Amino acid sequence: MARMEPLAIHEVDDEVRHLCEESERQSGTSASPRTYADNPAVLKALATFRATLAREGTIDPVPRELVRLKIAALNDCHY
Repeated sequence: MARMEPLAIHEVDDEVRHLCEESERQSGTSASPRTYADNPAVLKALATFRATLAREGTIDPVPRELVRLKIAALNDCHY
């Protein structure tokens, strides 16, 4: 059971809603960013950090995706 519930998309601040929508488009869920959306500054910082990792990371895309899938499975996430 989650300790923090994600905000509903209509509760997300307009300033960061696009980050939630982009996450939904890319991964099929926006639960993680909607959980952070309660604090827009944190969500923006996290989005910047993740974008930098995606752009400048050194792990090849295939193993990176396999790791993401394994983490999702371990956390019973329907990624």
